[in-house]
Amino acid sequence: MECSQVKRRLSAFLDGEVSEKERNTISDHLKQCEGCQRELEGLSYVWGSLDLMEEMQASPYFMVRLKQKIAEQESRRVIRLPFVEWVGRAAVPAAATAVVLLSILFGSHLGRGIYQLRVENVSTLDSELADLFGAASLADLSDGSLGSAYDDLLSGGGE
Repeated sequence: MECSQVKRRLSAFLDGEVSEKERNTISDHLKQCEGCQRELEGLSYVWGSLDLMEEMQASPYFMVRLKQKIAEQESRRVIRLPFVEWVGRAAVPAAATAVVLLSILFGSHLGRGIYQLRVENVSTLDSELADLFGAASLADLSDGSLGSAYDDLLSGGGE
């Protein structure tokens, strides 16, 4: 027998809860192994110390209270249905997915509104510039002017 097996069985060995064959095997091992002998001595000391301790008396109503608490705990138990647990586990990812989709839809709608507002502002600004400078747009300026060069640069025609 190996030391780890012997050490696991020492308590049962001391209590006489092992078979005769196992008792002989453990005894033979203990004769040869000092580490397991020390482990047995330590365990024997602890058991001996427990015998010296005064036995405590429980209150007369201890068992009644204990049984009452056990009954309360059992009455609090909730019957768990597998389907309900599955729905509970699926609810969090479903809610997260819904939030992401709603965010995308809301962001798309908001972006469209901002783009339309920008287009309206550009056209309003263009008309205000035309009123201010007297030209309908930069395209109405003569060829070779700064406006024409800028328009060519933006349209890629100046290459």
